Amino acid sequence: MDIPIKLLSDEKGYLDRECPNENCLYTFKINMQDWSDKVSDDEVHCPMCGHIDTSDKWWTQAQLDAAREIAINYAMNMIHEKLDDAFGSLAKSTRRNKYVKITYKPGKRIGFTNNPIGQSEEWETDITCESCGTRYSVIGSAYFCPCCGYNSAISVFDESLDSIEKMLDSLEEMNELLTKSYGRDKAETMCRGLLESSLGDIVSAFQKFAECVFKTKSSVSVKVNDFQIVEKGSKLFADAVGKGYDEWLSSKELQQMNLLFQKRHILEHNGGIVDERYLKQSGDTSYVLGQHLVVRKEDALELLNIIKKLSTGLKTI
Repeated sequence: MDIPIKLLSDEKGYLDRECPNENCLYTFKINMQDWSDKVSDDEVHCPMCGHIDTSDKWWTQAQLDAAREIAINYAMNMIHEKLDDAFGSLAKSTRRNKYVKITYKPGKRIGFTNNPIGQSEEWETDITCESCGTRYSVIGSAYFCPCCGYNSAISVFDESLDSIEKMLDSLEEMNELLTKSYGRDKAETMCRGLLESSLGDIVSAFQKFAECVFKTKSSVSVKVNDFQIVEKGSKLFADAVGKGYDEWLSSKELQQMNLLFQKRHILEHNGGIVDERYLKQSGDTSYVLGQHLVVRKEDALELLNIIKKLSTGLKTI
């Protein structure tokens, strides 16, 4: 039994999809025409986790519920029709029978209307894949094109920096909200944790971005953390394209970048406790051995601005 089910796009022409990976279940939208014309039946990529599956696996829960309701109503309507035909005919055949008389009163029919399944409201962030041109829409971040799986390091990097900046700008407001829910002490601890982790988020985003850009310019193999070391990353680019970080950053900015990269390292790998390696590699004279680093909002914003300036330059090579 085949039941034709029609899907309507949202007002932008997009179709809702959901990752079938149970550990993800990420919901996204894809242009309905691109889904039909470009996306392979054998291979669809989740924009969030990169899971690959056949095209028949990407129904959202809302679409499945709507399709299930259509199927149930269709089946019940068909059953009623069959019962009406069978028992109605049987009742007619015994009208003049003196010994057996069967009566049949049809029950209340379930109306069946095969309405098209609509989509959720339109989202703000629309993306066009740099590789295949597929148009899709997401909430928050996305890493892979649903059609070809292309990972745009530049768009992901820019989105990451924008999210970090918005988080930093909202710290005071977040502190107030958290204070109301958890008290001043816990709110302060949570916000301090967010501030400290922002350095790591910036460095990690830059490392992935720089590595992807470098791979387009050189066949030299690099280690996973080479671009977390300022001097080494600068030299790699200088050797590959003749331009190091000093092409776009002043000596003061490079010094601050190195200092904040070192702060990030000590926060993530030594609990923020100053050791001899930090003092030697950062050149920071404001701390002594055994002290705990303090990260200010100004530190994170300064690193964010330095990385934005450097990445803008690297995009031009």
